[in-house]
Parts: sequence; C-alpha cells; structure tokens
Amino acid sequence: MPKEHRFDLFRLSLRQREQIDILEAIEPRDREQWIQFLFSQQTVFRHHGTDFVYVPLDPKKTHPYVVGKIGREVSELENSPPEDGYREQIHDAWKASVVVVDPTEHADGQKLAIQYHPDVGKPSTLAPRLLQAMQQQQDFQPYLSAVHPITKTEAFWEFVNRNKGQITYIRFELEVPNMFGGDDEYSREMKAFRDKEKAQTIAIEVQNPDGIEADTERVRYTAEKAMSQGTGKLTAKARGKNNKFSSRKQQESTRVPMGDDSEKRPLIDRAAEIASGILGRD
Repeated sequence: MPKEHRFDLFRLSLRQREQIDILEAIEPRDREQWIQFLFSQQTVFRHHGTDFVYVPLDPKKTHPYVVGKIGREVSELENSPPEDGYREQIHDAWKASVVVVDPTEHADGQKLAIQYHPDVGKPSTLAPRLLQAMQQQQDFQPYLSAVHPITKTEAFWEFVNRNKGQITYIRFELEVPNMFGGDDEYSREMKAFRDKEKAQTIAIEVQNPDGIEADTERVRYTAEKAMSQGTGKLTAKARGKNNKFSSRKQQESTRVPMGDDSEKRPLIDRAAEIASGILGRD
C-alpha cells in the first residue's frame, strides 16, 4: 500500500470571448469568479463509457480554494466468509479522487490538482473532460477555457542532450491567451495571432531530416511555456527506433503523506487545509 497520495498538477487557461450575452452584462464574472463558479457546481458526465460525478465541498468553507471529489461507481467481485462457502457476490461501491483548485490570479497562475487513484482514472484525461462538462452545463460561457498538465521541462532537455544533432522533429501545441508576457518579437507575433486571427491554440512544427538545432533561446522559451507553465504540450522525435519524447509523460505532481493511525480525518478535509502545498506553492 502506498504511503502517500499523489496529486497531478494542471494549469487553467482562460480567454474572454467577444460575444456579450445579456446575462453576462447583468452578472459579470472575471476569470477568478468564473473558475470559482464552475468548480462549485456538482457535475455529471460520461467518459470512456463510464459515468463520473464531481461533488464540491461548500466553497465558503474552503475559500479562496475550491475542494471537491470526482468519482465513479465500480463493481467488485468478492467472497462471503468461509462458513458461507466463499460464495461469490458482486459489491457495488464508489471510488473517488480529491480535486483542489486555486481560482485566484497571481504570478504562478491558476492551478488545478487531482489525486491519482488507479480505480478512478488518469488525472490527465479526467481534467479536460471535467472542465468541458462543467462548461457544457452552463447556458452562457464567457470564456474559452482549457486545462493542461504542468510537466517537467528538464526531461525535455535530457532528451535533447542525449540526441544532439539527431532530433528531426519538434512540435509545440500552445494555448495563447495568457502564455506570452514578454515584449520580444516572438511574443508580439504570438499575441498578434491571438488578437488579430482570434487564435486560441497555435501549433508550431519544426522538421529537418538532417537534424534540428534544439538548444536555442526560441526553443527554450517555447518549451518552458508549453511544459512547466502548463500552457500546452510538446512532442519530439530523434533518429533511432522508438526514440520519441512526449511532455504528457512528464507529469509534475506533489505528494501528501498518508498520516498515521491517530490522524483518521478524510483526505478531502486535510486537502482543504493544505491546498497551497498540494498546488506546489509551499
């Protein structure tokens, strides 16, 4: 049995839509209010043929964070006691993972953490599906929202260093709303795609069968945005059999000790108290 709980980390990205609805004019919400609102609602959705339910705690008790659980029903084959001949019987139960959200805007951005639970599902697939379901149940969506894993940039540079002169393909897929804060030429170009072409996502591909120079300022800047800042994903290929890299396999996570027998409080209650640490801010 593991001695700690693993929480996978994600970044929330929101871009305000241009269409203004009468409801939004009456009851405006900024990004923080919108995230707080979404994750404070019970949400039911279907994912890979299974029904999932997200249930939040009272947000007034966890402010400024939002804490809840996402779970699904499972059926397990069990046996009765020996005196009953180990008779087989099906037991229906629910398995759930704790969800922690910080909707506030600050330098570290707006984050989401989902507990990894093998009986519930991979947080990397649940996070975008949950956000999508939350938005679909709203009559009006003031923002185009996305969620991406926060991943370990150093893993990409280990791949680059192992394959100097051998990398033939790099692809960045990036959410553009809040990702480029600098005033350099590259940042201005990306902002122009966002503001003029109304792009929400931009894909950049670099290919050369003779080898790409990957250790450049431009690649470093974009890799940092896509991975450690959680605004997209990065894939790469190098010469050699199955010599590939995917940022999706480099999930950043935090750990919470199980606690001893004297501490029998539910994990969700502990998570509400140590939300900042779970989100990697302590």
